[in-house]
Amino acid sequence: MNGLAQTLSAAGRATGPFISGSLFSAATHVDPKGEALAFGIFGGISFIGFLLSFGIRGESLEAEGWDEEEGSEDQDTEAEE
Repeated sequence: MNGLAQTLSAAGRATGPFISGSLFSAATHVDPKGEALAFGIFGGISFIGFLLSFGIRGESLEAEGWDEEEGSEDQDTEAEE
């Protein structure tokens, strides 16, 4: 999972300047308020990513002793350590 995250992060850093530069250049030809084009697109992409992050679930993602109902680790687990 971490390898995939690193790969996507590197791809974003490599293509991000090209895409954002192209969007800002294209925005100069849009009337009215073309300057908001790139910010709106990137804001929308960020918001979609935010919404998708709520779908990340898995038992192996929580720490050992995590109690979902209490929202913290069990006291017994901390005392044993």
